[in-house]
Amino acid sequence: MQAPFGFVTGCHAGDKFMVQATLASMRHYSPDVPVCLVVDGEFDVSDLVKEYDLRVLRVSELPAQQMRTLITGNGRAKLAAMWEGPFEYYVWLDSDAIVWGDFTPQVNAEVDFQIFWSEISIPPDALEVPGWLTHFYFDPQKLRRFDAKFEWRGNAYFSSGAFACKRNVIPFERWMEGESWGKKTPGLFGDFSEQPLLNYFVHSMSQRGEIRIGMSNLQHIWSHHGKEELMRDSLGAGWHFPTKIRRPRVAHFCGRKPLLFDSKAFSRPFTIARLEHHRRRRSNLGAWLTIMSEEARVLVGKVKGRFSRYFDQMGEYELS
Repeated sequence: MQAPFGFVTGCHAGDKFMVQATLASMRHYSPDVPVCLVVDGEFDVSDLVKEYDLRVLRVSELPAQQMRTLITGNGRAKLAAMWEGPFEYYVWLDSDAIVWGDFTPQVNAEVDFQIFWSEISIPPDALEVPGWLTHFYFDPQKLRRFDAKFEWRGNAYFSSGAFACKRNVIPFERWMEGESWGKKTPGLFGDFSEQPLLNYFVHSMSQRGEIRIGMSNLQHIWSHHGKEELMRDSLGAGWHFPTKIRRPRVAHFCGRKPLLFDSKAFSRPFTIARLEHHRRRRSNLGAWLTIMSEEARVLVGKVKGRFSRYFDQMGEYELS
């Protein structure tokens, strides 16, 4: 039996150190909301289960082989919550997103899918297809082969890193049909995992009257909205969660990941959430040292990856 409402996030082994921040923010600002963690891979999360009283949904334990094949090892793992999750209605957050203030009063369970975005991306009278639509989402000209009535203009195209929806809002069989279109037609969907197809289904099903959707300004992407508002929220709080958030929402750090060693990334709010997690078991100094250790491992991994690619290319050059 499913619970009526909850938060869901997820991780694979490589971003477990990030999802800890997501979980810490959920518990801090919305302590009474139950949380489910989608786990993609066979690694231990018992420490997180104990710390945050989580429900765990492992991709490897999903009942249908076809479903496991589709979502294992990629961003579609989040869809496990839609088809097999424990909540009738849930808010999804990627592992590079955090709860920034208690926004749950703004979650509208009366709609089937709530888009955490409020901007109409393409005017209803647009004549040309913008390049970003085909890059991040889909090619509307190619899509006409499968859905001639779909209107690509006048929609709020959203990042799938944060949204709210009813369980099974897009049935698995329906989703697989869309996946088959992409296999038949190269370039139909952008190479952004589940995001292109999710946007298509949400807007097309709404246009046909199959689902009700809502739009809310609940996702802050700093590379789009700027970082000034997040910085104002943090004034006077130091490296702790602010007591008062003027506009509660999700802070999503997509693109450049919110790591301290990346000087081009904006990481302060996410680092605050990471510290919050580690302070639950360590001193403030211990929390900072743990973060430094996590970042060192990430940096070493990046260096190893670059060297590996370099030597692979050198080997190919010598063979040619």
